[in-house]
Amino acid sequence: MPNYDFKQLSPHDFEVLSRDLIQARDQVFLESFKSGKDDGIDFRHASATGAIIVQCKHYAESGLARLLRDLTSEAGKVAKLRPTRYILVTSVGLSPHNKTAIQNMFGIPLATGDILGKDDLNNLLSVHSDVENRHFKLWLASKAVLDRALHNASVVQSEFEVERVYSDIKRYVSSDAYPRAQNMLSNDHVAIISGPPGVGKTTLAKMLLYYFTSEGYEPISILTDFQTGRERFHQGRKQIFYFDDFIGATFLGERATAFTRNEDRAILDFIELIKGSPNARLVMTTREHILMQAIATSEKLKHSDLIGSRCVLEIRDYSLGQRAEILYNHVYFSDLPENYRTVLLTNRFYHEIVKHKKFNPRLIEWLSTFRRVKDVGPEQYADFVRGLLANPAEIWRHAYEHQISSAAHSLLLALYSVGGRIGPLTLERLFQNLHGLRAQRYGFATSPADWRSALAELNGSFIRPGVVIEVIDPSVLDMLNMVVLDDVPNALDMIEGAIRFEQVRRIWNFARADAPAVMRYLMAESDRVAVAFERLLHAPSYLKVSGGITRIDDSIETRVSLLLQVAEVLSSASLSKVAVASVEKLIADWNETPADIGDGVELLAKIESSSVQFNTAKPETRKRIIFALAASAREGCTSDEFHDLLKTIRPEEVDPPLHQLLEAAARNYRESHFRVELGECQSEVEYSTLERGLAAIAGFTNVDFEGPLHAVEEAQAEFIERQEAYADQQADDWKEMRHEQLDTDKTIDDLFDSLRCS
Repeated sequence: MPNYDFKQLSPHDFEVLSRDLIQARDQVFLESFKSGKDDGIDFRHASATGAIIVQCKHYAESGLARLLRDLTSEAGKVAKLRPTRYILVTSVGLSPHNKTAIQNMFGIPLATGDILGKDDLNNLLSVHSDVENRHFKLWLASKAVLDRALHNASVVQSEFEVERVYSDIKRYVSSDAYPRAQNMLSNDHVAIISGPPGVGKTTLAKMLLYYFTSEGYEPISILTDFQTGRERFHQGRKQIFYFDDFIGATFLGERATAFTRNEDRAILDFIELIKGSPNARLVMTTREHILMQAIATSEKLKHSDLIGSRCVLEIRDYSLGQRAEILYNHVYFSDLPENYRTVLLTNRFYHEIVKHKKFNPRLIEWLSTFRRVKDVGPEQYADFVRGLLANPAEIWRHAYEHQISSAAHSLLLALYSVGGRIGPLTLERLFQNLHGLRAQRYGFATSPADWRSALAELNGSFIRPGVVIEVIDPSVLDMLNMVVLDDVPNALDMIEGAIRFEQVRRIWNFARADAPAVMRYLMAESDRVAVAFERLLHAPSYLKVSGGITRIDDSIETRVSLLLQVAEVLSSASLSKVAVASVEKLIADWNETPADIGDGVELLAKIESSSVQFNTAKPETRKRIIFALAASAREGCTSDEFHDLLKTIRPEEVDPPLHQLLEAAARNYRESHFRVELGECQSEVEYSTLERGLAAIAGFTNVDFEGPLHAVEEAQAEFIERQEAYADQQADDWKEMRHEQLDTDKTIDDLFDSLRCS
């Protein structure tokens, strides 16, 4: 038998559950009445033999004493109605003695079986499991499900914060997008949740993730790129991967014109990997306009079935009643003081909110969180809410400019400079460097506690701490974009205060793509910008960790490529000299340390298009780079890297020394690296990509790849056979959910009336 305490349900949720259970038990249809001051009636069944009246008392938090006190005043109302049968349902646990006491209060016959307490409801739920399944908030927010989810998350030390999502479930209102996304995960294993800012994409994704985690899946949060997902993927293990704002993390979105090398392919390869695994699921979110820009930019995405995996969540997916429930749940389960709640109820102000054209769940969360509105008195609360709905972006901007300290500004700008997400130790270093520079520049005082105090100040309002520290919502980054656009010296502050090359690259790309005023300012300060780029050119790219090294910043090849662009745009003679010298040094270094071939190919293209003058003619520089990259390939590379290199080489450039080097690289790949790469293939797309790469290498170098090509063909056939066998296994059972529609002014009024009684 289940053991729910029903505390996760609002009074409205509890009434609907009670109605469904009684209808299932007694095989009657119950007519609904007001949710508020009901004169003794919540539901009624009328027939020729008389009337059945049902009253619900959701006192799980307040307990038996208040229940008995309130029933004393209710007994007279019920007696006046003279029902033939009265049913009382409560979330309070009742003993036989308690039931007898309740019977004695009423002047009408009241059967013990019609007094339903907590244990009786759990018993009915065990008999009527279909009712339990329909009320997803009941079982999803239960202690048993929480314990399972916590266990499965702890197994993989997941960054997925189970308890935080658990606490959010009671406020969640399922829209039509939930079953759509769930069906996608059931049938195709992948769901891309897209939509406008604030519509509830991340919340929907996390509800799905929580459900799957409770069903035995290991949750894996992907924080930066799909390589993390590939490293943690295990064929045959039940896993669900979650990547929030996945396009924003791999594509520069509104701020750029293209993906960097092969990132679009990485997206498609990982999706194909998950689709080909019977036990894996993938949930991703993105803003719709960024997704459309990415597809327009990338030929690979354009010709893929990415749109087919997309579940668009829009405000119109929420009916008027669902909007009302979103507001109701947030207020009911909030810490808003009574005088603020009264403002929402006065003159039915809640109607203005739920019918507003800019209504979205993010704004509702904001206006119902006391921490965020406590500086606004109850007298100004209605005007504050109206202003919030009229101009949602101002919720962050107003707080940024008027409510947080200079240290908090520095922390947010530091986080912005790395894309809004990074580990706490690194962020502290970024903060200290930038904060010190800004304090000196703008004359504000600092203290050793600034980092700690800024972190505490922003926690829960602008940032979300954890294994990584990240902005609490993508719109925080949108707000910081506007801060930089409006106050352009911030861009130079971040460039001069940077300790990683990634930071200056991000600010530069933002200025180039979407901020002409920022670019003009940087050009006016070109000498200072040039100094910062030169200083960071040789900042560490790797960090030693247990078991090896990990990349923490851009490759030297990427840095030199950008340096060429910056030198050209700024017309900086000093930076041009540094760029040319860096290219020369890089070519020399490749003799000792193999190049990153993909980034080297990108650098070669940048040199070709650059107006920067080199010490030697460009054809000679090009020849030296190609030879160095071929030498690096000989030391070991992937088929993708080899293929990218070959596509760059023109037939007339292949002299005997280069051809000999490429042949040696091909033989080395065939003998030492092919089997490893073949063993890593985990989807049909990856097998096909490998096959194309091998054919290209064989055709260019004349090295025999007949054996490897045959091995790929056999392995792919076996893989397809295994997948078909998996597909024949029994499909997962999916719970159907039903949502009560409350789409009239009257039913919305009835719903909010219960807030007056809570």
